Amino acid sequence: TTVEETTTAEETTPAPTTEAPTTQKVTTTKKATATQAATTKAAMKAPTEKAEILKVFNEASAKVVSAKPGFSKTVVTTVPSLEMGALAKIKIVRETISSFLGEGSSKVSVAKGKSNSAQYVKSALTASDLTKATCKLSADGKTYDIVLTVKNEKNPLKGKSALGRFTNDYKDAAEIKKGLDEAGVTLDSLTMTTTSVVITAKVDAASGQFTSLKYEIKTDAKMTNVKYTVARVKEATGKMVNSVTFSGFKY
Repeated sequence: TTVEETTTAEETTPAPTTEAPTTQKVTTTKKATATQAATTKAAMKAPTEKAEILKVFNEASAKVVSAKPGFSKTVVTTVPSLEMGALAKIKIVRETISSFLGEGSSKVSVAKGKSNSAQYVKSALTASDLTKATCKLSADGKTYDIVLTVKNEKNPLKGKSALGRFTNDYKDAAEIKKGLDEAGVTLDSLTMTTTSVVITAKVDAASGQFTSLKYEIKTDAKMTNVKYTVARVKEATGKMVNSVTFSGFKY
């Protein structure tokens, strides 16, 4: 008699796992990050009132002086229009007037920790100096994008005008007239009138420090009884565009 042995394998139930699927982990992480970003952005609301926006700007400006960051500064001045009749035919006169109106460009770098008083003016702008102020919070909630429109003025003086309360990077009427006189170009009067002055700045919302800053100043010049040797014109006019850019701030 033959006896067959039969072996039955035992069924083992696998232990339950407590680890969530990878896709669930990624989804949860993304949701947490999005929630955190939304919370941060909500906390960093952009100011809306002119005085509030100007306060953010002026405080950031003060930090350039107190913290002494390193930065690069580029100044570009163009004279897209210069009308002066017969004098325009005299090359030295045309070049001299363009030069004293500030035409040209320059770039300087200021090292971190060094005095920047020769290259930067701390803003003392007031709300009455502005015709408009806007501020937007960047998509990531980290930066205030500020645009200030400064009121137009006739013969703005350095330190004593809206323009002079935030920059020295322009030549006022007295400086230009004196320079022309010394170069042999005389005139009875010179009137400088700003037609557009716009400041654009990016301010880190957390630190209140500038990350970039730019001024664009457009000016009309009017000169009367301009004379060089025997040549004379009753009136001469010119237009200037002055662009001042600060970049690469290193605090």
